Amino acid sequence: MKSSTRLIALLLLMLLILGILWGALSSARAQGNQGDPVDLIQIKNLLDPVQAGYLIDRLGTASSDGAQAVILEIDTPGAIDVDLEEILSAVANAEVPVICWIAPRGASAAGIGAFLATYCAATYMAADSTLGPAAPINLAVPDGATNEEILSRLDAAKRGVRPRDSETVERAFTVTEAAADELIEGEASTLDALLQQLDGQQFDDAVLETFDEDTGSLSAPVRFQGMGIVDRLLHTVANPNLVFLLLLAALFGLIFELYNPGIGLAGTLGAAALVLALYGLNALPTNWLAVLLVVVGVCGFLLDLQIGALGVFTITGGLAVGGGGALLFRGAASELLVDPWAIVAAVLATILFFVSVMTAALRVRLRRPVTDADSPVGTVGVAKTDIAPEGTVVTKGALWRARTMEMGIEAGSKVKIMATEGLVLLVEPWHEHEDAEQS
Repeated sequence: MKSSTRLIALLLLMLLILGILWGALSSARAQGNQGDPVDLIQIKNLLDPVQAGYLIDRLGTASSDGAQAVILEIDTPGAIDVDLEEILSAVANAEVPVICWIAPRGASAAGIGAFLATYCAATYMAADSTLGPAAPINLAVPDGATNEEILSRLDAAKRGVRPRDSETVERAFTVTEAAADELIEGEASTLDALLQQLDGQQFDDAVLETFDEDTGSLSAPVRFQGMGIVDRLLHTVANPNLVFLLLLAALFGLIFELYNPGIGLAGTLGAAALVLALYGLNALPTNWLAVLLVVVGVCGFLLDLQIGALGVFTITGGLAVGGGGALLFRGAASELLVDPWAIVAAVLATILFFVSVMTAALRVRLRRPVTDADSPVGTVGVAKTDIAPEGTVVTKGALWRARTMEMGIEAGSKVKIMATEGLVLLVEPWHEHEDAEQS
């Protein structure tokens, strides 16, 4: 009985050892099948200076980072204020093959995206995607330099392995049309399909190893490259619709804060939105008169808010906000215009904000009992912040904006409320002996 137990235990131990050895051999074989990595860089939405700078940097370091190739996944309507020659030079001078992949399904490569497609070592398109047109090169100046003028400044000797003629990309080509005109190498709707087609292709002295036919699996790991969080935020903000909505959100937050004492969440968020909106307005070809029109429109809502009823100023304000949005990037290419849905949503949001949020806020702040006992005038409060000459105080459990004519009042000091000026309390330093003398 004992010998049988020992035999079973020995067999189990041998099976365990064999299993460990088999796993180690399989892992080693898998490691042996892993080729050099392929870097994938996405070019999405507008190609702005932030994304262009990141692209140029990554192309310059791809070889030293061990990549055997770089895939540019492109889905862009074009670029704004980007140096075309610098980008194409980075593609042409990259030490590894640069592959253009217009993806995912329904993507487009227009403007500089079309130029990239003609300069890459190979170009593939996903189903339902389009290539071209190559103009305008700069969406901020749609009637600027033509393709011929740009091409005349480019060194054709620095083009890709199989240079294509960018001048032929005068319109949007479907996958079938682009393949028929030899503008692309083929169709690839998924990353796996693309890497399978790239396997074994030779570019100069480099032969790509991206697919293992023996195992039927990919042999090259894909490294998805992405910008840092700050660059991603700045790139995201450079969007016409988002800039318009951020501008209104900033105005909403700051106005709400003006009607409520203290520096609260609304003021903080409004200030943050204003910073982002100003960056976006500076990055895009902004019509600053349209920005002024939006501000004037919001002021129209403020006037009716003070009157206490919706009227002509509300109608005028709504038209001004909508008109400002429509004219915000007027003169640029159609891809940079604020979408009609964003304009309609912004006008409705503005009306809703003033009718509901601001009306309620104003009602709460002005709901003050008229009796002397409940009035803040004459009461003693505490300076929440330094008052020099403005700050905030707490009195009767409420936080108020305050102003003083004195040299300055330190935070934590007691103050006496002398009068009110709208929603601002006029205060002076409080001295205990003064009340004692009066009594």
